[in-house]
Amino acid sequence: MQKQGERAMWAALGVVSGLGMALAAWLFIAPDAGPPPAIPFQDKIFHAVAFACLTGPAVLVLPPRYLWFWVAHMMALGGGIEIVQARGDEGRSGDVLDFAADVVGIVLALGMGRWLRARFERT
Repeated sequence: MQKQGERAMWAALGVVSGLGMALAAWLFIAPDAGPPPAIPFQDKIFHAVAFACLTGPAVLVLPPRYLWFWVAHMMALGGGIEIVQARGDEGRSGDVLDFAADVVGIVLALGMGRWLRARFERT
């Protein structure tokens, strides 16, 4: 039986992942409307944060043999979003730099997640 703290941690990771998916759907697929960016490279930061939120929890909870499946899945999602934006008529456009920001988020989450996981598995 799992300890209550462990269940809370799993639930929190699920919430982070779910919110990351909601953020990705809202930011990357919705029609391009709204105020101009408040800071330089705001869109790229959002891409990196969303993909880190989607990748990080999986790095922490998936068995290691599934890790590269998830990384490939996330990279395909990032590329797919840019293709959808380029082909859609919602005022959006595909951007290779957005995909690069997605990859930065994935790589950062992969590195941090593996580091955290190694620390917890040692204790």
